Amino acid sequence: MKKYLGLIALTVGFVYNSQGQSAAWSLKLSSNVELRTLKLTSKADREEKGLSGANIALYQGDKLVKTIRSSGSGDFTIEVPANGDFMLVVSYGDCNAKKFSVNTMGVPPDIGSINFSPSFGIGGFLMARPLPGIDYGILGQPLVKVKWIADRKKFDHDEGYTDKILDGLGRVAENENALIEKFIDAAKAGDDALKKNDCPLAKTNYEKALSLISGEKYPTDQLVKVGLCLKGKDDEAKKIADAAAAKAAAEKAAADKFAADNAAKEKAAKNKEAADKLAKEKAEADKIAAEKAAKEKAEKDKLEADRVAKEKAAADKAAAEKAETNKVAADKAAKEKAEKDKIEADRIAKEKAAADKAAADKVAADKATKEKVEADRVAKEKAAADKLAAEKASTDKLIADKAAKEKAELDRIAKEKANADKAAADKLATDKAAKDKAEADRIAKEKADAAKIASDKASTDKAAKETADKAAKDKADADRIAKDKAAKEKTEADRVAKEKAASDKAAAEKAEADRVAKEKPVEKETPKEKPAETKAEPESTTKSSAPENKDKNVIVPKQSDDSKEKSGKQKKGNSKHSIYRKL
Repeated sequence: MKKYLGLIALTVGFVYNSQGQSAAWSLKLSSNVELRTLKLTSKADREEKGLSGANIALYQGDKLVKTIRSSGSGDFTIEVPANGDFMLVVSYGDCNAKKFSVNTMGVPPDIGSINFSPSFGIGGFLMARPLPGIDYGILGQPLVKVKWIADRKKFDHDEGYTDKILDGLGRVAENENALIEKFIDAAKAGDDALKKNDCPLAKTNYEKALSLISGEKYPTDQLVKVGLCLKGKDDEAKKIADAAAAKAAAEKAAADKFAADNAAKEKAAKNKEAADKLAKEKAEADKIAAEKAAKEKAEKDKLEADRVAKEKAAADKAAAEKAETNKVAADKAAKEKAEKDKIEADRIAKEKAAADKAAADKVAADKATKEKVEADRVAKEKAAADKLAAEKASTDKLIADKAAKEKAELDRIAKEKANADKAAADKLATDKAAKDKAEADRIAKEKADAAKIASDKASTDKAAKETADKAAKDKADADRIAKDKAAKEKTEADRVAKEKAASDKAAAEKAEADRVAKEKPVEKETPKEKPAETKAEPESTTKSSAPENKDKNVIVPKQSDDSKEKSGKQKKGNSKHSIYRKL
């Protein structure tokens, strides 16, 4: 990052004539004013260009001596009167003003002659808007003090004072850069959060950036986007909540319908199974009853057929026996008829009566037996029918009771299942909502923890980097100061030695000339033609430029002009020193 301080170059030139004639003179100051504009987004863009219309005011105490304005390119030149203590003030709008102390007193009369035209070139003034929270107290002092240096016989700046001011300005620049870095970090954090659609975090960071440097356009514009983001988030959250509620209701309705359908299907299946089972059992019972009835009827028919056949055989045997008996009796009667017709007739009549009675008794007995068998059969059939009816009624009652019991059990199971399914669905919805909330809370916490860890790490890394950068800069500055001091001391020693040698040589030459003049006999002075008056050397109008040097803070000695040094007098020209920084 470019330092707040730019390059400043100080050059001074002056002349004097050897005739010692005094005249009014002024110190010509020339410089350039630039305006630095700072555009802050998630980076810092700086632009520096010549400033037209900057106010340059010259004060002597509280008195305004003169004021001018910078040109279109930012250049200006102002004449500082001789024999006074002045303050040059450069200002523009709400930018920090810059001061420059110029003391033109102390120039010896023999130097301040008619040909004495010193000039002083200021490398440049950089105008910038102050940043909040930065201490600019150092700008209340003159940034450079220029005065007549008697032992150097020229105008020059107070090097020790300038170095101290430059160090102070360096600290101001570091504070500005630190503030800008904090602003940029906050803006970048806001951009990153906005990219991740974390609207609250983006809002916090943009507001932090504005709290550091207020009035910046970028965070203000981004906050408008954050507002839209937050509104979208609220709308989205409402849509998500509505969608979640609708989904939960639909899922519950679907679960209820599914449970009801399953219960109905299971109930229908169980009812069908029970009905099928009852029908099967009834059909089985009817089949058993029919088979039993058929078997009993077959047994009954067989018994009846056997009885009829047995009775017929008995009847046929009885008839055969009766016929045999009758035949025997007839034969006997016929045989004995002759002997005993009457006895035989009585016996036959008696036997016939007995046989008729026996036959009648037998018929009656057979009839009674037959009627008893028939009554027993009817009673037996009735008892079997009654038993079958009772068994059927008992079976039907058992089946009906069992069907009713199974139906009641099915209804209870269906009701319990429906209640259990509803409770399970309600618990599932409750558990899902609780799980979703816990997951959202966990994600939010992890996100907050990650953001805090990232923020803490960024702060730690930044502090470590700033410490390392400061240590490196302090070491570089210490090395530069030591190097500059050694170079200045050597340059000054060389200059003093050279000036002493030149002074010793001039003194020796003057002593030799005085000795020769004393020893030379006095001669009458003959009139000679008056030499033409030597014209004063014209002032160089070329603006001196400092030699290039990669180290912008080093004071570099210029090449000395041997023609100036030989006479021991300071001629018109530029200073031997330059400082490379803008003020």
